[in-house]
Amino acid sequence: MSYLQGRGIHVDKHLTNVAINYRPSGFIGDQVFPIVPVGKQTDMIKTYNQADLFRVENTRRSPGARANKVSFQVGSTAYNCLNYAQAADVTIEDRANADATFIRDLEEGRTMFVTDKLSLDWENRIAAQATNTSNVGTSAAVGSAWTDLTNSDPLTDTLTMIDNIESSTGYKPNRVLFGGDAWRYFARNNTIIDKVNQTGVTGGGQFASQDQAASLLQVEKVLVGNAYRNTAEEGIGQTLSRMWGDHVLIYFAPDRPSIELPSFGYTLRWNAAGLANMTVERHPFDTHTKTDEIEVGYYQDELITASALGALVTNVTSST
Repeated sequence: MSYLQGRGIHVDKHLTNVAINYRPSGFIGDQVFPIVPVGKQTDMIKTYNQADLFRVENTRRSPGARANKVSFQVGSTAYNCLNYAQAADVTIEDRANADATFIRDLEEGRTMFVTDKLSLDWENRIAAQATNTSNVGTSAAVGSAWTDLTNSDPLTDTLTMIDNIESSTGYKPNRVLFGGDAWRYFARNNTIIDKVNQTGVTGGGQFASQDQAASLLQVEKVLVGNAYRNTAEEGIGQTLSRMWGDHVLIYFAPDRPSIELPSFGYTLRWNAAGLANMTVERHPFDTHTKTDEIEVGYYQDELITASALGALVTNVTSST
């Protein structure tokens, strides 16, 4: 009498409840440049002169005289919402060969794939603008690298930039964005740990949380830019780098777009009937290539709208 053993009693197949996949995450671009729906692909944004609006005028009127007249300048900034889109195919061979439980995964997987690609590019565009010292009102390197958890002073480095923006614009920054490496060393710095935990033992508490850091810096929100990108060309082993680098961005942005409040930057999203707006489109079956095409797209522009409301602490893992 013989017994079946090993692969004789089980044929390997894909599990239906688990797969090993890789998805980029940590996107925060829409919190740096809030999204503003716009009705036209290209148009102008009104810009006001802050000096005119903040100047104290002579408001006293003499008896029988006309009120003193005041005026202010209005400029404009142009935008152009470009079309960003990605597509992926579901081949007839994949569809025919797939088990019933995988048919839906074919479409959902490709939808997630192209959406992730769009999100990566969107985040990368905003990070490139926001971490460029030419696009902020003030910037500075650190005197002592934050990798020295005992002797560096990330609190003063950050607070100095907060004060600089408020002193030059009258607006106190309400958000601080740490690149992933910058946050790692800020949260682990002994001075930061001592101040947020108040243990009385140098470096004796747990690492700072984002909420604790926001309270310490007296801002509404602390963000951490943890998104990675692969900088290697296709077919070459991946080289991962952080999109937000080792910089710290300090800036002012309203929770919601407003014509009453300025913002360091805005995302202009063109919304119109029939246009893709991060929606999924399935194109008709192509009899030539024998594929269904799944596409996701949107029309958008990202602009620095008030550079003076942004500041950068640059390259904090290396000292000047």
